[in-house]
Amino acid sequence: MTWHTQIGDRVLEGIEAKFYLEILQEAVYYLQEIEDFNDELECLTEDNIFDNANFNQKIVLLHSCLVALLNPDVPPPSLTNSLEAAAFFPFAFLQMKVEEEINLAEDGLFEEGEDYLKYCYRQRLWSVFEQLILPSWQAEEFDDDEEEYDDWSDFDYHSTDVEQWKWLVDELADRIFWDRDWQFSSEFPQLLDGIEPEFSQTTGIYEDYMSNRLPKVTPEEAKTALLEIQTWSI
Repeated sequence: MTWHTQIGDRVLEGIEAKFYLEILQEAVYYLQEIEDFNDELECLTEDNIFDNANFNQKIVLLHSCLVALLNPDVPPPSLTNSLEAAAFFPFAFLQMKVEEEINLAEDGLFEEGEDYLKYCYRQRLWSVFEQLILPSWQAEEFDDDEEEYDDWSDFDYHSTDVEQWKWLVDELADRIFWDRDWQFSSEFPQLLDGIEPEFSQTTGIYEDYMSNRLPKVTPEEAKTALLEIQTWSI
């Protein structure tokens, strides 16, 4: 077991592993396009270190996360802000694509019969939600005043409610992450220069987690990592 997740030390399996792999591979393709056309990155994790890493560094970090989350034979990684941000990057990419899909549909840019494009990411996300999260919800009972679940009875992949989709993406991410500690590098960049013991006691964030150091990556290392990501199959 190679990743300390919200629901235990584990690797991703089954539909969850397949979904994460596919989204990560598409996110990497997106990074390649950004690199090739020198465009601005619109998909951010809110970790300043990962978001500002160069292409090769991002690829190596993403590869490290993929190996740790899908290969049970590797030792658990030492989690840092940049590594957790890399693991979260596919979810940030997914949220961006869902919002983009909704906006394009509302602008009338899909032709009749193009539902496979119009609902591409929402259908995939909904399918994973139905299998991984919805059953546990249906097995629980909630108080009448819990508005958090009020609008889910008529929710499906046709929904254009961006906030509901964002919440759903977060629910999937929460199966892996305990919190969003890596975002402290954006909210409190001074922490990268050192963390006071009092802050560590309050937040559980220690010196060895928050770092402004990124891996030194050669083009050959990045090329190897990229090829393994692209050809990884389940």
